[in-house]
Amino acid sequence: MLAALYGCASINEGDDSGSGEPSSGEPGPVDPGYGDGTEDPGGVPGDLDPDADPGESVDCGRQNFNVERRPASILLVLDRSASMQDDPSGDEGTPSKWDIVVPALQEVIAATNEAASWGLKVFPQGDRTGTCTEESFPRDILIPIAGNNAPTVNQAISSTTPEGDGTPTGDAINKAVEYLQTIQNDDPKYILLATDGDPSCPKSDSDEFAVQAVTNAAAAGFHTFVVGIASQESKVKALDGLAVAGLEPRQDPDPLAPKFYLAATKDELVTSLLTITGEVSTCLFPLSAPPPNPDHVGVFVGDEAVMQDTTGTNGWNYTGPDMTTIQLYGAACEQVASSGAGAVKVIFGCKDDPIY
Repeated sequence: MLAALYGCASINEGDDSGSGEPSSGEPGPVDPGYGDGTEDPGGVPGDLDPDADPGESVDCGRQNFNVERRPASILLVLDRSASMQDDPSGDEGTPSKWDIVVPALQEVIAATNEAASWGLKVFPQGDRTGTCTEESFPRDILIPIAGNNAPTVNQAISSTTPEGDGTPTGDAINKAVEYLQTIQNDDPKYILLATDGDPSCPKSDSDEFAVQAVTNAAAAGFHTFVVGIASQESKVKALDGLAVAGLEPRQDPDPLAPKFYLAATKDELVTSLLTITGEVSTCLFPLSAPPPNPDHVGVFVGDEAVMQDTTGTNGWNYTGPDMTTIQLYGAACEQVASSGAGAVKVIFGCKDDPIY
């Protein structure tokens, strides 16, 4: 996405080439009539003042910057317990839940390589180490989150086998949070929990322990999406509790419908995962520098102007006091999701420029 950023400069400092390098000092062609209320044929706010005397310093020049949408960071927390070898009904049929989840995950991760920065944590640890033993509790992050990480994550998923004992979901989420808290950037971060059943570790209060872990994750700023891989009806209550605690429950007009994303086939799982990645696709756009006139900034999606909205409801606003990132909200964000980030243009104008 190319965003045209208009900053303050003198004639000798302006650069109409967009390279960011100082120009030769020769003023560019002047558009007669711009600034006097007539339409600018070039459509570029911030051109040189046509009434300025030759050599007189004016306050506007132009620079062009390449600006890309900030991707969401998603840590996949994948259940590799031995029950994933069963078929969706819980029997020893085919395809197994693992055979459903692996190709679906890999398809969606590959398709969202640029829209999301992926990482991977699997649980439980070890093969046949005993249910809820110390050796089975989750420890390391298998693949740290990084941009364009889909091939690495997918290779790690291919190398993973469903041979673990127990389902220490709460411990897995706690380890995920510990890791996410070490990442020092402003990218939005999410946990995607893919599991085929309710938690089983610790044995005494596994459900409550897992819900509290997901609650704590949300309080720390990391919402959790829950995908139930062909979960039996008896597991629904536990997974619903996790989905609600994660603050990203599945939206359904039926109040009795599951709150987690339920998938019994590969196609259903792909649909659920694409829904999730679509929801976390960000409308955050980092800027190369804060605007010289913060109250004189224009944002466009295609040819449509987007007005500033400090309430974060429908429009755009700065994400922080440094004013180096803008975020779109409401209809503007939805339009970006449908038309692509390349449709967005940001204009830094001088205080007297007509932006809209």
